[in-house]
Amino acid sequence: MSSIKKVNTALLGLGVLYGLAVLLVMTPLIQTHVLYAHRIDFFGYNKFDHPEDYGLAPGKTVNLKLRSADNTSIGAWFVFADKFYHTLPFPPSNNTRKGEIVTATKRAPTILFLHGNTGTRALHLRVNLYTAFTSRLGSNVLAIDYRGFADSEGQPTVDGVAQDARTGWNYLIESGARPEDILIVGHSLGTAIAGLLSAELGNEGISPRGLVLMSAFSSVRTLMDEYYLFGCLPLLKPLAMIPLAPRLLNWSLVHKFDTLTLVPAIKSSVLIAHAENDWDIQHSHSSTLFNTFLDPHLPELPELPQNPTLLNHSDWSAQLAARNAKRAELVSSIDIHNFGAWNEFTAGGRMVAMLKTKKGSHDIGKIEGLQDYIGRMFQLL
Repeated sequence: MSSIKKVNTALLGLGVLYGLAVLLVMTPLIQTHVLYAHRIDFFGYNKFDHPEDYGLAPGKTVNLKLRSADNTSIGAWFVFADKFYHTLPFPPSNNTRKGEIVTATKRAPTILFLHGNTGTRALHLRVNLYTAFTSRLGSNVLAIDYRGFADSEGQPTVDGVAQDARTGWNYLIESGARPEDILIVGHSLGTAIAGLLSAELGNEGISPRGLVLMSAFSSVRTLMDEYYLFGCLPLLKPLAMIPLAPRLLNWSLVHKFDTLTLVPAIKSSVLIAHAENDWDIQHSHSSTLFNTFLDPHLPELPELPQNPTLLNHSDWSAQLAARNAKRAELVSSIDIHNFGAWNEFTAGGRMVAMLKTKKGSHDIGKIEGLQDYIGRMFQLL
């Protein structure tokens, strides 16, 4: 076989494999397993009633089973703030801890932590976050596993995981926490779920302490368009060259997370944090979210006419200049030496801020600087 034929055969094979991969992505079952990755559990965590096995102090964490509105059992951990934990008898009792949780929620703020896909609440990186939040920020932590994850029942859906987040919120309220003492923190996939919860609360006139979005994506559709396999291969970009293919892919989406559409309903203060070297989710998603929060406070740009020759360039330039001037007036920007950049604006009685760090990759929550900014912004320090 000639070299040209070998190359053509190889290219054809790659094309067939790519087509099969796209077809798999369009399959609901595959979409569910790829997006949530809830069945991927590298270390086989299953002793959730023994949090000490994963590095947490004896008696510091209570294993819980919560019931969602549709009667799905949801696994969760309540981790005591260090200051409160150190007041408890030692060695810890095996008795019910409900009374201690009620007391803890009244003495310290609580972080409702909504993790990303893959693994469970016992994943090592997440346990490190609980340790930081309970010690560095002096907060309790309620970490839930969505349906289909870990020891939680059911299978994940957009409505289902949103119910699970609300179940965690309701448990804290029933345990004595005030809404203003609950900080909602989401990471990766958890940012979309945190957005759903925050928007639901906003529509009900309920104001949490705030919302933190770490390594967020603006929408699943945009994430798919911009996703790079191994950080360098544009998985779905070639589809843009095929007529109707993007529309077909959009139609096939089952789990249509779209935080951008939730922005008008989110009323609390918001911190958006992203590392510039995040190869899983591009940090441009966080910029898009920040700009969407800011946009209602800026002068509108005139609509572009269908016929470009009718565009009044003078008026357009004046409107753009007014918009940029208002943005400069509203947004405060600080360059943090060797660390990153901070942008913030205050409007409507709440602050919206964005922290872009130079390093941190996808697991930006592990960075002490971010933890401190969370503490300062939401009065946890």
